[in-house]
Amino acid sequence: MSRPPTEIARAETLARSPAESTPKRTHGSMRRTSHIDMIPLGASMETGLVLDGAARDFWTDGRGAPHLIGEAAVRATLGADRILEQLDTRPLGPDVSPLLGRAVAAGFRAVVDEVAARDRAAKTPLYLLLDDLPVASLIAGYADLYAHEPGQPESEGRRNARGLKADICAGWASDATMMQAIAREGSFPAPIGPPAPALERNDDPQGWHEIPKLGRGAMRRRRRIDLIDADPWRVDAMFRDTHVGPAGDETVVHEYSLDATIERESLRVLACSADPRVLPWTECPAAAASAERLAGRRVEELRGFVRQELKGTSTCTHLNDLLRSLADVAPLVRQLAR
Repeated sequence: MSRPPTEIARAETLARSPAESTPKRTHGSMRRTSHIDMIPLGASMETGLVLDGAARDFWTDGRGAPHLIGEAAVRATLGADRILEQLDTRPLGPDVSPLLGRAVAAGFRAVVDEVAARDRAAKTPLYLLLDDLPVASLIAGYADLYAHEPGQPESEGRRNARGLKADICAGWASDATMMQAIAREGSFPAPIGPPAPALERNDDPQGWHEIPKLGRGAMRRRRRIDLIDADPWRVDAMFRDTHVGPAGDETVVHEYSLDATIERESLRVLACSADPRVLPWTECPAAAASAERLAGRRVEELRGFVRQELKGTSTCTHLNDLLRSLADVAPLVRQLAR
């Protein structure tokens, strides 16, 4: 007799140490925070969803005083097959109409780079949000795993789990825990993560931009990157994916933190290490070592380098998104210099 998906996940979830707070802002530092909420339009993310997000750049000067540098927001409505039906941005920027009617999936970022070329060059908060839409669309699928209860009809995505492409990352290796579970059960196991501690600090109310309460059945991705004025530059970054269950409990699906040192003049990465705090499968944490491969690269090269070079079972698709975000250090350095 096969085990229900929740039992599979509870037995095989490994890293379970989510951050319990956010570091206090350092004098003379830049902080970029962002979030994207994945909100189902019906009973399932498969029939349509809204991606609603915001981002902010914040400078803490040498006396500790806070200064808002820039902010942006997006709201995207996706129909069946992840087709983009509506996209609103704030502030109004480039003409995003060429993005409408496209699947928010592979190839979408290339079109974003064309229509938002100026924002891409400046690595603005708006570009970060537009660039994050495809990964938000992808991880939204986790919500449908949690919506299924044993004995109820499975979603199309769960039924069609067999035949998925393997070896795209450590957790999806052909001989890994998750792929073996799919082979046995014919459907995705639903990873059950730990409760999500609040990241906001009572003694630092401006540490994050304003983020609304997340509703039942929705998912959220948060990001934070701190640039600390030192020689070399110090970077402290993290991301967290969460889901809110039927009872209103928010649990962590993925979470990584990252530390890096960057040469002041060349903006070349001197060292980079990743800490897997919450990951669903036994094999996932091994991908953390791939962060070390950024050493020697200039931060402005990182989006292309990660996309082209960090592939296969030694890497993690979610960690890769965090590593790509180190390219944002360049505009943060320019802002801090001003």
